[in-house]
Amino acid sequence: MHPPSSGYGQGNHLKSYMSGHFLFIHINLLAPVESPDTIPVSEATILAHLKSHGFTGEILGDFADSPLTPRALAKAIHTDQPLAIGFTAYQENIEQIRLWARFAKRLSPAIKIIIGGPQVTFMPAEGMRHMPEVDFLCRGEGEEVMLALAHALSQGVDIAHVPGLCFLREGEVKETGPATGAADLDTYASPYLMDVIDLNRKDRVVMLTSRGCSFNCAFCYTPRASQRRVRFYSTERIIDEMKYLKSKGIRAFWFADTNFSFSRKRMVTLLEAIIKEVPDITFWCQTRCDLINRELLSLLKRAGADNIAYGLESANPEVLEKINKQIDLECLSEVIRLTQEAGMNVELFSMFGLPGETFEQALRTLAFVKKNRVAVEGNSISQQAHLFFGTPMNDDREAYGIRPFQRTRPAYLSICRDYETDTMPAKEIRRMSLIWRVNRNDFAEDVRAGRNLFHRAQLITQDLSALADRPEATCLLARIYLALEEYKAALDCMRRLRYDFPENLVVQGLLQGPFLCFKVSQQTARAGFKVIYDCQGKIDGRLAPATCGRFQEAILGNGMLLPQFERHVEGMAPGEYARFDMTFPVGYGQRELAGKVVTFRVHVHHTMEPVRVEKYEDLDEEVLRNEYRLEDTEGLREHNINLYYKLLHGANMRGLPREMTDSLMLMNLYLKLGFVDLATAVAENLPQDPMMLSHAAHILRMNGQPHKALEVLDRVGKDGTSEQLIRAQALFDLNRRQEAEAITRDMNLLNNVQLEELRVRLAAELALHVDTYLEREEALLEAKTQGMLYTDDP
Repeated sequence: MHPPSSGYGQGNHLKSYMSGHFLFIHINLLAPVESPDTIPVSEATILAHLKSHGFTGEILGDFADSPLTPRALAKAIHTDQPLAIGFTAYQENIEQIRLWARFAKRLSPAIKIIIGGPQVTFMPAEGMRHMPEVDFLCRGEGEEVMLALAHALSQGVDIAHVPGLCFLREGEVKETGPATGAADLDTYASPYLMDVIDLNRKDRVVMLTSRGCSFNCAFCYTPRASQRRVRFYSTERIIDEMKYLKSKGIRAFWFADTNFSFSRKRMVTLLEAIIKEVPDITFWCQTRCDLINRELLSLLKRAGADNIAYGLESANPEVLEKINKQIDLECLSEVIRLTQEAGMNVELFSMFGLPGETFEQALRTLAFVKKNRVAVEGNSISQQAHLFFGTPMNDDREAYGIRPFQRTRPAYLSICRDYETDTMPAKEIRRMSLIWRVNRNDFAEDVRAGRNLFHRAQLITQDLSALADRPEATCLLARIYLALEEYKAALDCMRRLRYDFPENLVVQGLLQGPFLCFKVSQQTARAGFKVIYDCQGKIDGRLAPATCGRFQEAILGNGMLLPQFERHVEGMAPGEYARFDMTFPVGYGQRELAGKVVTFRVHVHHTMEPVRVEKYEDLDEEVLRNEYRLEDTEGLREHNINLYYKLLHGANMRGLPREMTDSLMLMNLYLKLGFVDLATAVAENLPQDPMMLSHAAHILRMNGQPHKALEVLDRVGKDGTSEQLIRAQALFDLNRRQEAEAITRDMNLLNNVQLEELRVRLAAELALHVDTYLEREEALLEAKTQGMLYTDDP
C-alpha cells in the first residue's frame, strides 16, 4: 500500500524547493531499539515538515542496545554535509546531546546545533552560556522554528528574524520572541505517511492525536508550554496513518498524548472509525476515569484497546489537592474494576515525593495499586516526582515545601530528583523508591525464572536496613538463595520472616512449602529430573543459532522443552552425547525454526534427581549440597552465571584452588548476595600483587563496601594512579569528599573518563563555583570526544 497521495501538510509547498540537509539524532539510552519509546515522533514530524517544503534530512538513533557509533555520525556528516543537527532534549539525555554536538563540531565546525523539547522550552537563557557547543535553543513549536531557521541558514538571512530562538551574539543572550504553532495540526506533514520513520524492529508505534493540555497539574510543564490550549489532528488523518502502518505490518499502536479523551464525542468518533476502517489491531491509551462507563469501555474494547492508563499520582486526597489533581479515588477504583472486567489491562500513573506527602501516605499509593489488582509494571511503576523547568512545583518551590539539595549544577539542568520535601526527607524518598522496585512484577518474574539473580539480590542486600520491615523483599531474597542452593542463607531468611511477619500472606505462602531441590545423580534422565546439557542444531547442514546453547538447565516433564526434544533426552546418562532429528511445530514462535527439520547434537553434563523437602526447617545444606564436575569455567561464566557461581562456591568451601579471574568473580558474586565475610576472606587470600589487589578494591567499592576497598588498597603500599583513583572514589562514597578532592586535584591522567567524571561529581557535591563545575565538565567531554575520534568501531 502506498501512502495517500494527497498527503497532509504538503499543499503547494512542494512547488518551491529549497536546498539544505538537516540531521536529527534521537537519543534514548534507557530503551532498547524494539521499544516504541525509541520512535522519534517529534523529530520525524519536524523533518516531514521540512521535507514537505523542499529540504532533505535523516534521523539517526542512539539507543540502549543499539548505540550510535562515531563512524556512523561521521559518515552522515561527511556525505550529506548538513546545515544543522537537531536534538530533542530531556534531563536524562542532555549530557549525551552535548557529547554528540561536540563531536559533530570537531568534525565540521560550521555545522549548527539546535536543541528543543521539554528540557529547553523554559530552560534559563544562561544555559546557552553553559553549553558552548549548542548554537540555538528552540523555544517554540519545532516545525515552525525549524522551517524558519532552515530558510535563514540556506538563504543567509539574519537568524534574529526567526521567531522562537534563543542564541548568543557577541556574548549576549538573544531571545527572538514567541513562535506559535498551527491551529490545525493537519497543517504538518505526517512522518508516517512520508516514510520518515524507520520501523525496522518495531511491532508497535507511537501515535499522537493532539497536542497541549488544558489542566494545571503542579508537576507538569505542558499546560504552560501550550498556554492551556489543546489542538487536534483530524480523525481522517489518524485513520489514514493507522491504515498505512497496518499495511506495513504494524498491528499495535500507542496513543501517547494525554488528551486522547479530551472530548468524549471526539473519542467516540475516532473509536468508531477504527472499528470500521482499521480492524484487528490493538492499542494503548490513557483517559480520565470520569469519562468512563460500561458503554465506552465496550467501544474501546471493540476498537482494540488492550491497555488503558489512568492518572492516579497519589492515593491521598490531601496530596492530590496540593498538586491540583482532581480525582475521585472511589470513582477510580470502580473504573479500574469495570475496565478489568471488560478484558483490558489497567495501568496507573503515580509518583512519590510530592508536596505535603508523608512516607506513610506514599505507602498508601502502593497499597491502592495492589488492592485494585493493578500489576506493578509498565507505566504503573511509580517514580519520584521530577522538578522540571516550567512546572509550578519548580517555579515556586518554597510554596510547595520543596527543598533542593545544595549542589552545583549548570543552568541547563533542572533540579529533577535532587530534592527532599518538608514532609519526606531524602532518606525516605530513597526508601520509597526501593520499595516500589522490589514490588515490580519483573523483579518477581526474574526470581521465579532464575534470571538476573545477582543483580536482584544486590538491590536488596545493599539496602537491608531500608527494607527490613518489608517482608516481600526478604521473601524474594530467600527465593534467590534457594535457586542458588544457598540453603543456610535461605533458612536464615525464612526463620526471620516466621518471627517478624507470621501473619503475612506472602510469608505464609513461602514457608508452607514444599521445596523442590535437586541432587547430582549418576542415573539416566527421566521425568522430574533436571538435566544440564549443551545442544546445537543444524538445518540442511547449516548451524541454526536459535537452537544452540551451552550449560542449559531444564526439568523434564514440566513443559520447558518441546516434547519431541525431551523424548530424545530422556534416558541419556551423564557425560553422554546423542544426535537426532526433530521437526519443529509449524506454529513455533521463531519463524526460522517453524516447520523445519533440525539435526541436534546434545551433550548431557549432569542429571539431577528431584528431592522434595516438605518443611523449610528441613532444608539441610549438608544433605543437599552438590559437587558439580564442570571444567569449562569460562564457558560457564558466559552462558550460565548461576551454575558458575555454584561451581566456584562449592570449590571455595572445599578449599580447592581457583584461577585469579575466578577468585575475583566469586568475590563480586558473594558481595551481590550479601556474603561480605566470604568475599573478604577471598580478598585476604589473594596474592600480594598490586594489580590483583587493585581489582579487588574496585570490586568491593562497586558493591557498596568502600571502607573494605580502602583496607585492601592499604595492602598495596604506595598507590599508583589506578589505586589513587579507586581510593578517591571510595572516599567519595564514604562522604569524605574533601579528602577525595585533595587526591584528584594532584592526579594527572590525560583523558581519563573515570577521573573526570569523579571530578565533576565532586564539584557538584562540594558545591564548588559553577565555573569550576563547567571546567571539569569540559574536561570530561573532551576525554570522551577524544575516545570517539580515535575509536575503531565497526
